[in-house]
Amino acid sequence: MSVYQVDFDYTFALADISASIDGADSMDFSQERPALIDKFKYDWVTEDSELIPDFVIIMSELLGCKAELKSKMEEIPQPLKFHDLKVGGKDYTTFINIPILQNCINLKKSKVVKFSKGDIMEINNPVFLPGDYPTLFKVEDIPSTFFCSQEFKDFIEANSYTGLRFKECVIKSKSWF
Repeated sequence: MSVYQVDFDYTFALADISASIDGADSMDFSQERPALIDKFKYDWVTEDSELIPDFVIIMSELLGCKAELKSKMEEIPQPLKFHDLKVGGKDYTTFINIPILQNCINLKKSKVVKFSKGDIMEINNPVFLPGDYPTLFKVEDIPSTFFCSQEFKDFIEANSYTGLRFKECVIKSKSWF
């Protein structure tokens, strides 16, 4: 099984929060709090591109697609819950039940940057432990990054959907030496 890091393709316009409604704080923004998603307005950042993508990543917290693709997304084996929103007047839906996994990163093989007290600051080039991974997921130690299976990557590429890039992650067992 292959695991891929999912990144936004910056050759497309970036979906982002453009305004807060009722004083909502974007620091509280997350997929785990769907009610908060409606407390913001979303628009396109078009300084680099005006091309509108099929898939979006908003503030590293939400992964979604054009609303018209929702029925296609229901075909992937992982049951997704959807939350509709508008980005610059266009209908999109986000996936709000993407699992967050723990203890799946081989910390000895990954490039880990730590704070002075030893806590993890960031993990660059994560190396995964062997295992069965969901179609789409996040990792507790890397909360601002989405990951996917080979199946999801193939689904996006086979349908020529735009807005996402994929970087294959290494999978290695723990070394006991």
